[in-house]
Amino acid sequence: MDELFSDDPPPPPRGETSYSVAQVGALIAGAVEQLFPNDLWVEGEISNLNRSRAGHVYFDLIEPSDPGTPSTAKISVVLFAQTRQIVNAQLKRQNVGRLTDGMAVRIRAAVDFYAPQGRLQLRMTGIDPRYLLAAMAAERDALIARLHAEGVTKTNKERPVPMVPLRVGLVTSAISAAAGDFLTELDGSGFAFRVTAVDARVQGELAPFALIAGLRAMYREPVDVIALIRGGGSRGDLSVFDNERLARTIADAPVPVITGIGHEMDRSVCDEVAHTNLKTPTAVAAALTGMVGRYLEAIEQRWSGVRYVAESALATADDRITRDARRAARAGRDGLVVADLRLDARSERLPDLARRCLRDAEAALERCEIRRRASDPSVLLARGWSITRTSDGVLVRSTTVCAPDDTLVTRVADGTIISSVTMTDPDPTPAPTAPEEQIR
Repeated sequence: MDELFSDDPPPPPRGETSYSVAQVGALIAGAVEQLFPNDLWVEGEISNLNRSRAGHVYFDLIEPSDPGTPSTAKISVVLFAQTRQIVNAQLKRQNVGRLTDGMAVRIRAAVDFYAPQGRLQLRMTGIDPRYLLAAMAAERDALIARLHAEGVTKTNKERPVPMVPLRVGLVTSAISAAAGDFLTELDGSGFAFRVTAVDARVQGELAPFALIAGLRAMYREPVDVIALIRGGGSRGDLSVFDNERLARTIADAPVPVITGIGHEMDRSVCDEVAHTNLKTPTAVAAALTGMVGRYLEAIEQRWSGVRYVAESALATADDRITRDARRAARAGRDGLVVADLRLDARSERLPDLARRCLRDAEAALERCEIRRRASDPSVLLARGWSITRTSDGVLVRSTTVCAPDDTLVTRVADGTIISSVTMTDPDPTPAPTAPEEQIR
């Protein structure tokens, strides 16, 4: 009865063998090696990647799942330093960057049981770069198709580019050759570009977040366009620009975004949503200088057109003035000829006209003389008329001029009669004016 309640485990049944942990590990390792004598090709997605100081790489290879749902399976993978050099060479030959979390890969590996930790793992011996590139391309194409369907790829393309984009926002690594090439190209143009730059990482897991922050910071700056550039790199490095959040941030930019990321073959997702995409940073700068140069060239052409029109108008006016001057000269000469002929004709008639005018003047003068003689007071006095004045010389024309006792002086043909007024007798009917009253 006491044995039933003892804390010690019962001894193994007689005839059954007991194994140590190391022995169990060795048995499992042997069974795994016997079950998987050759390397396997395994497809999955990299997760929890870690690089040790010794140069080894550790990560989990998980079964891909829909966003928001946990993976259904995972297995640990170790890539030893010596093998890592072989894998990196394979990736480099296909222009693929380093392994990072989230990559869909197809690796060659040996199934290995690591007894010291009791862990079943894959010991990576190689990789299929083409599978990696195909997976990256498929993921990129799917994202581009989704953005196309949502109309995101058109948003930034509808932003108008100013005719003279001299205020440029630059988002890139400030110490990169891309920034140097871009600024050198702008400076060499001689145009008055003003560049507002934001330093942002363009490589690594944190690069998308740095680029998004840089773009959003640029939205608050008074810029005409934004240049998002990078000086090339491996396809894996450039996968930063296939980030969906970064692409949507570019689409929402209030000004046109021009990309020069350095892709030699494929277009990134950022290229698809940007207003304009070019191959290199230098090409972006050249495009901006070309816009300004074309504007200045158009201005020069306009001025040349104005000058041509003005010169043509002046030439036409000069021809018109010359023709008018010639017509005026001919008209003047013709007018002088007509005037000379008219003057000659008038000159021929002038003596007769002068004689006729002289005869008319002499006749008028004779008539005037006759009238003058007829109006001479002495002639009138000789005919019996008289002229009466008051003592103070006022001509008596009316009875109202004199009064009783006034002295009158009457002139007749042979002398003067002095008389005194005794009475005036006005005539109710006015008498006609006598001829002598017209002469004083």
